[in-house]
Amino acid sequence: MEAFFVLILSLRAIFYSKSFIVTAYITIGKTGKTHGVQGELKVHIEEEYLEDFARAEVLYLSINGKPIPYFVEGLRSAAIPLVRLDEVETKEAAQRLVGKDILLPEEQLLKEEEREWEVETLEFEFLSGYRLFEVERGEIGTIEEVVEFPQQEMAVVNYEGRELFIPLNEQLIEQIDEGKRTIHLRLPEGLLDL
Repeated sequence: MEAFFVLILSLRAIFYSKSFIVTAYITIGKTGKTHGVQGELKVHIEEEYLEDFARAEVLYLSINGKPIPYFVEGLRSAAIPLVRLDEVETKEAAQRLVGKDILLPEEQLLKEEEREWEVETLEFEFLSGYRLFEVERGEIGTIEEVVEFPQQEMAVVNYEGRELFIPLNEQLIEQIDEGKRTIHLRLPEGLLDL
């Protein structure tokens, strides 16, 4: 069955490619977990490529080392963007695409003078990959990414099998150890139980 899936994807790449000229692809992000039951995927896009991603009609996913094209059917903005791809209509179909690099052909990327969006750097973005500890409860998990909410940056952590958003601000931070890549927070009572 897996060989059949690879064959279909290879044929798809041939039919959708405009030519057989080798194109340079740039990795702009990665697919995350599935969302819902209709084939949506969470996506993690490098901040400098967000505008390119938002404008793309076709995204290429790296499958078995080859860029396979997928038409974008829908895009929703949430804490983590959600994308729905053509012919990916079930959770099971989307599950096969989890953890794949998202690519765009180099020639499709916007030139610097064409960009309209200003990229803001998050104050706590460097904490992605740090182990997060709560001073009373101990280790909570690894920060998967830092996202911006109105008035607040949040650490996204997988905690006890669910995605948890933990506020990052000076009042809650007890200690950051860049050498050990850890952060210790004092969180409000009940926050981890939401």
